[in-house]
Parts: sequence; structure tokens; C-alpha cells
Amino acid sequence: MNKKILFSFLLIFALSFTACEEYLDVQPGSGFTEAEVFRTEKDIQSAVAGVYTLMLAEDAYSNRVAFVFNMNTDVEMSGVATSTVNGNGSDIACYDPKPYWTTLNSTWNAMYKIINAANDVIEGIEGSDLYKADSKSGPSNIMQLYGEVKTLRAMVYLDIIRIWGDVVFRTKSSTGDENFAVGLTDRNKILEFLIDDLKTVEPFMKNASELDYGVERASRSFNQSLIGLLALTRGGWTLRPDEGNPASIGHMERGTNHEQYYDIAIQYLDKVIQGRQHDLKLSFSEFWVKQNNWETPVNDDVIFSIPMLKNSSGEYGYFVGIPILEGTHPYGGASGTLSLCGEYLYSFDNKDLRRDITCAPLSYDQNLNQLIRLDLARLAVGKWSKLSMKDPLGSTSAKGTGVNYSWMRFADVLLMYAEAVNERFGPREDAQECLRRVRRRAFAQSEWAVKVDNYVMSKSSPDAFFKAIMDERKWEFGGESKRKFDLARWNKFSEVIYNQYYKLLNWGRVANGAYVPGIDLVPGSIYYKNIPDPANSGRTILDIKGIDEILQARPAGYTELPFAVSWYALNNETLSYEPRNDIKWSFRGFINYNNASSVSPTDPLRYLCPYPSKVITDHRGAIQNHYGF
Repeated sequence: MNKKILFSFLLIFALSFTACEEYLDVQPGSGFTEAEVFRTEKDIQSAVAGVYTLMLAEDAYSNRVAFVFNMNTDVEMSGVATSTVNGNGSDIACYDPKPYWTTLNSTWNAMYKIINAANDVIEGIEGSDLYKADSKSGPSNIMQLYGEVKTLRAMVYLDIIRIWGDVVFRTKSSTGDENFAVGLTDRNKILEFLIDDLKTVEPFMKNASELDYGVERASRSFNQSLIGLLALTRGGWTLRPDEGNPASIGHMERGTNHEQYYDIAIQYLDKVIQGRQHDLKLSFSEFWVKQNNWETPVNDDVIFSIPMLKNSSGEYGYFVGIPILEGTHPYGGASGTLSLCGEYLYSFDNKDLRRDITCAPLSYDQNLNQLIRLDLARLAVGKWSKLSMKDPLGSTSAKGTGVNYSWMRFADVLLMYAEAVNERFGPREDAQECLRRVRRRAFAQSEWAVKVDNYVMSKSSPDAFFKAIMDERKWEFGGESKRKFDLARWNKFSEVIYNQYYKLLNWGRVANGAYVPGIDLVPGSIYYKNIPDPANSGRTILDIKGIDEILQARPAGYTELPFAVSWYALNNETLSYEPRNDIKWSFRGFINYNNASSVSPTDPLRYLCPYPSKVITDHRGAIQNHYGF
């Protein structure tokens, strides 16, 4: 589907609610009454479209929530080379943010603007004659809009919880005269409410194939998928404060009755699968080419895609994607600022088709010649690229690519279902088949017997199957900012980061000749040369060696790019070999060069953000930071 976007709806009400400090006032700024605003179906469509409009703010899903709140993992990684606070996003990356960072406050406010607009619309629909007259015996236009905005509200609340933990919880429209200095609601209570709330509207919602703008609207399948994810989050682990000791990092805790929530996840994720509204028909490559060209089929992988506006919002292809220098070519520039860990490239099976689509060890110069670009935290995300655009945005274009934010994919549903079934019943056949479906797209059909069937069959215990799910999500969703949330709810964040710190350190040591048990060979260097691009006369592309197989010597005619060998070097001041600064400090809020000997892989990792200083002030003591912030 071409990018017509949901916003052909009239957006007259997008800004028609006047804002208080952090919440939106219920009364429309135009002076219309609620009854007039929600009189017709077109009116209600316009009000719902206003909620989507607020989601496109840079402080919400156009930028910040999509990737700025990324923390360093074994997938996405921002190199942090200092032991002290920088006062910017890199401090979030290494689990060391500060309450005064202004983006925390602006994102908090942007997300609550969405929630309160949703609350206004929900109450407006409930009070409308159209809603009251609806039979509520099945899906209808009015009930779809009602369920749509409830689903969006639940999605935003989930993202706020995953960033901050316990948060302010409001489900009623603001009147503008109540006390806003309210406290926090336990995250599990919020999740439980949202699950029950979405269940009530799920039967009355429509499939994406029945909606104009398809998966750019919250459909019944997205509602079901979100119930599954909310339930897995409620049933999983979370960082909790040590009450009475705000200076403590806290502890990881699993909510009571977690089995009940895994059962809910199984039930609703299975509805998505059995509904057969989505599939993995497109190849992995075709899927991402369509994403870059503003095409989102309603019956394939994407279940919900936040609709960005071309030349206005969205940074996929710019901030996230292959870097491009601006030149006379029609593609414009791309920063490619979001990076993957260089070691992540080597975690893939060489025959996994996702590797070379996800991982781009290169950039493009102003003439579109390929340049080598690979290091500890400089591996570009290849899924998004302006060069894939059949209708480029222009030579001076930058961000505002209009490429959608695919918040939920069918591959996600398959792997969540497999995870939930394994948690309750072990690697049952239906769970195995979900894993096989994802891997079939990842490998050529000639490889299926070994890489799909035999591989899945070998994961015969619950622990082995869970490890396979961890790995599969790592390879499937690289660059999509899911890893941090997965690791948290699995209670695997500290273990993975502990192991990642030592893996990077030891790769550097082994590359420089040290013996480390269990590590025989590492990519000390890779080798490259530029060759003519057969598809574009006058341009060059890279021929790279040292990725499919680790080489110990430079092939004739190739240039050496130091890789792991540069990660452990001689410190001229101490005259001793030490890990590079971005290994020392990239995980500094948990494990770093100064404290590594005293850190355990079972210690809690502070992955939550602090409440913004201004929020604490505005709530007059009703909110307090913990976790040592």
C-alpha cells in the first residue's frame, strides 16, 4: 500500500485540547461541547487521528521512544569512552542517566499528552449517541475506533512502564481543576488493568485487511498481540526498588501468579496465529525493501506500524540505517548514528540470510562509493537504507524520511508464543513450529533440513529451547530496539552484559596473542578492497574478507582494517596492555574497568530511567527516585 497515511482523516481536533502542565484539558479549545465534537463518525475519526498525530512528535515515537532510549546490549551498542557523566543519551546507553537530562522530561510529557488525548477521546466516544446506539454484538466502525484508541493508550503505557517502571496512571479525562500532584501506581496493577481493558474491546475490532490504511491503524490482531506482550511483561521479571533505601540499585522480582499471565499470552497470541491475517510470505530482504519504500502489506509480517509522514517525521533510514554523505545524488544524507555491536555480526550463522541485511559494515561517500566502517560500536543497521528508495527524497534530504516504525511484527508474535508455551509446557510441537517458521525465512530452502528442522529438534529441553528463543530474537530484531526489553523481562540483562563485557575484553586479548580458555580464534582484522560496482558504472563497492571465515593474514591486494586486535592495546601512561576505553566504560553503570572484579552476573542491572527532576518537583514529593539516582 502506498503511503497515503491515516491522516487523510481530518486533523482538526489534533490540537483542539488545551494543555495543562502535563495533562490535556478535556474542553476543546474551539469552545465546542463534547457532544458536538463526537456527533458523527467523521468527527470521531478526526479525534482518533489526533491521537496518532501526537504520537509523531519527536519526543515520542518519531525519535526518542523509537531508539534514543536504547541501552547497550549484545545487539545495539553505543560506544561510551568516558568514566564520567556526559549529560547526553550515551549515559542512558551505559545505564547511568541523570534526572536532569532534559529529554527525560520532554518524553515523559509527550507520552502523557498522548495518553490524556486518548482518555479524552475514549470518554467522548462513550458519551456519544453513536456509541450508545451500537448493538455491540460484533465489529463495527464505532467500536473499531473505540477499541483502536484504547489499544493505542495501552501501547503507550507499556512503553512508559518499560522506560520508568511504576508511573502515574490515569484513565479518566482531565477536568483541569484536580490535584495533579499524584503518586505512582504499581506497574503490575497498570498492566493488569490494560490486559482486562483490551480484552473487553477485542471482539469488536476489525482486522487490518478490513481497515482503510491497514496496519497503520491498531487492528484486532494488534490488540491481541499487545495483550500477549502485556501478559508476558506482567508474567516476567522487573527491577524493583528497595523500599526505604533510595540509594540501592534495587532487585529483580517476578510478580505473583505469573503462570496465569503466560496462559493469557498463549491464548491471545494463538488468536493472532490462528486468525491467519498475517504471515511471513515476503523474504526478509523483500520485507525491508518495502519498508524503505513506504509499502506496508496488510497480510504479511507487520501487525502495527506507526504511520510517519514523508518529509516531516521519522528517522528510519536516517538516524537508523546505512550512513550516506550528502552529494549530488538524489538520496540525501543519513547519519546512521544508531550502531550495532561489532561482535554481533559474528554471532550469526554464515548462511543466515538476515545477517547481511541487518548488519552493514560500510557507509557511502558523496559519490555513493562504499567505504569500510566496522569497529566495536560502529556496525550500521542495514535494514533501513535511503538507497533502497525507488523514489528518493532529494539531494538535501535528511531526517523526516516518513518510513514507518513497525512496532509489532508477526515474527514477534511467533517467538513470543513459542516462549510462553515453553515456559508453561516445555518445547511443545506448536512452539517448535513457531520457531521453525521464523527460521525458514532466515535460510535458503536447501538449508532447511539442517538449519531449521535439525536445529529446532536439537533444542529438546525447556532450557535449551529458551536459549534458542533468546538467540532467535537477537538475530531477528537487530536494530529494532527490542533487545533491552526482552533481557529485562527474562531477568537476563545482567548476565548478558556481564558476559558481553568479558567477551569484548577477551576478544581483544586473544587477538593480541593471549590465551583465554574457550576462545580459540577471533577476527583480529578484516580485509577489504574496492571493486567496480557491476550495477552502477563509475561507482565502487567493497569486497570484504574476514567475516565468513576468520583470517590470520592479509590476502594479496586487500587492505587491513584492525578489528578485535585494536580492542586491547598498550596504554602509554601505564605501559601495560588494557582494554580500549569504549570497552572499559560502555557498560559503566553496571560493570566497568574499575569495578569488574566485584560484579556478579546475578547482580541487578539498573535498566530503568530516573523520573525527570521537573516531574518530581511538580508532584511535590508524591514521586521519588530510587535505584541510586
